[in-house]
Amino acid sequence: MACTIAICGKGGVGKSTLAALAVRYLAEELGRTVLAVDADPNATLGLMLGVSVDDTVADLREDTLGQKDGLPAGMTKTQYVEYRIQQAIGEHKGFDLLTMGRPEGPGCYCYVNNLLRTFIERLTDDYPFVVIDNEAGMEHLSRRTNHSVDLLLVVAEPTVVGVATAERIAELTQALPIPVRRAALVLNRVQPDGVHGAVRERLDALDLRVVGHLPVDPDLLASSAAGDTLLSLAKDNPTYTQARALLAAELDAIRAARPA
Repeated sequence: MACTIAICGKGGVGKSTLAALAVRYLAEELGRTVLAVDADPNATLGLMLGVSVDDTVADLREDTLGQKDGLPAGMTKTQYVEYRIQQAIGEHKGFDLLTMGRPEGPGCYCYVNNLLRTFIERLTDDYPFVVIDNEAGMEHLSRRTNHSVDLLLVVAEPTVVGVATAERIAELTQALPIPVRRAALVLNRVQPDGVHGAVRERLDALDLRVVGHLPVDPDLLASSAAGDTLLSLAKDNPTYTQARALLAAELDAIRAARPA
C-alpha cells in the first residue's frame, strides 16, 4: 500500500513548493515512483514540476456527466471513466501527475464521484508513494478517496495569523472521514534569526508538532519569478536541504510505527 503524504495550507504559503520538493526527493533520491496529485483547484503543482497538464479529473467529470448516448461504441460509462482517468495521468521521469481541477458546478455528481472514488483508490495502490498538494482543508480530496493519510504537513508562514490558520486547518481535518496517522506543521519563509515573540508563544501552545523551518530563500523566489521548475533547483539549496531533512525524519518515523 502507498505511503500517502498530504500537504495543505491557505493559498500563497508555499504548500505547492513543498509538495514539488517532496516529489523530487522521493523520485530522485529514494528512487521511488511517485503519484503526484494536484488536489488544489488553483492547480500549480504541474508548473513547479515543469510539466504541462492537458486533462484533469474535473474535465473528465463534466464530460462524463454530459454523456447520454455519446459514449464510444461498446464502452460502458464505467469503462469510459477508467479510460479517461488513465488519459488524465501525465507520465514523467520518476513521477506521474494527476490534476483534480476545478470544484463541481451545479448538477448531480453522485454517480460519477462514486466511479472516480473507486478508480482513484485503486490507482493510488499502484504507487509506493502518493504526494497530494491540497487545498486549505481536505474536503475536495475526501470526496475522492477513503484512503488514510500517513503524513499531513500543514504549511504556514511564521506569523500569529499564519499559525492560527494552520491550527484551524488541522482541526478541520480531524472531522473528515479520512484517517490521518501523523500531522505536523512546517513553517515557511522563516527569517535567519528564527521565530520569536508572540509567534513563538503561539507555537509553544500549539497542539501540533513543528517539524521544519524553511528559510526565506532568494534563489527560490528568483526561480519562481522566472517560471523555472523546482526539479532544477540546486541540490544544496537551503529550502530543499531542509525539506529533505524533515521528510527523511518523518518517513523514518512512519516506517518504525508500521507493523513488521
